Amino acid sequence: MYLQAIEFPQGSIQSQVYFDRAIAACPTFAYSYHEKSVPFLKRGDFQTWKQLMDVAVQLQPDRYLGDRGWCRFKFVHDYRGALLDLQRLQTLTNNQPGQSGDGSYDLRMVAGLCQRELGDLRGALATFDLCIADNTKQDRVGIYDYLHRGTTKLRLGEYTGALADFARQRTVNERLAETYYYTALAHYKRHETKAAITQLQTAKALWQQKHRLNDPYVSMPDEVSMHDIDALMRTLTTK
Repeated sequence: MYLQAIEFPQGSIQSQVYFDRAIAACPTFAYSYHEKSVPFLKRGDFQTWKQLMDVAVQLQPDRYLGDRGWCRFKFVHDYRGALLDLQRLQTLTNNQPGQSGDGSYDLRMVAGLCQRELGDLRGALATFDLCIADNTKQDRVGIYDYLHRGTTKLRLGEYTGALADFARQRTVNERLAETYYYTALAHYKRHETKAAITQLQTAKALWQQKHRLNDPYVSMPDEVSMHDIDALMRTLTTK
């Protein structure tokens, strides 16, 4: 019945009916609860999604804590709940919690982002450092890891360290508008106006070419808008 459910379009009546039948036949089959929950998440019915996901996590925590934590972070901005999920998963997996649902992040980086959004910038930085150091050994640093660590250093006023991370980010992805925007911001904070303007011009060009952080459902962490770019440019050119 589960296999029949996933043959239909996700969220369709036919699919949900088969998931309901699978759950009725075997109330401890975690996969059914998880798959049934996904369309509710995408539609913004977070309450129904979480009710179903909670059952999946209860039945199979090592498999679904990461999904619930990632979605609590990304969709609901429940940073405290997400952090608890991810920390629990780390204890179950010997500190190897795996990747986010979209494959973009080591979940330890997500835990660090949760710490940051809860106001613990130093704790977030320590989490990022450990994750990046571990993944550097295996040549699998995430595609946005240096960007997020750099922006965290920027918030802490560590401009030299931030610029070093943005330079590292360019070795991972040379064409990302956010990297150049935050590089410009760091130069601005260091009163290096000419360098800031140059970086911001590159950021604007890349943003217009759609080389930027983008997600079909939510704003990404550290994502910038054209309004952000134009506002900083006005600040730089009117001084």
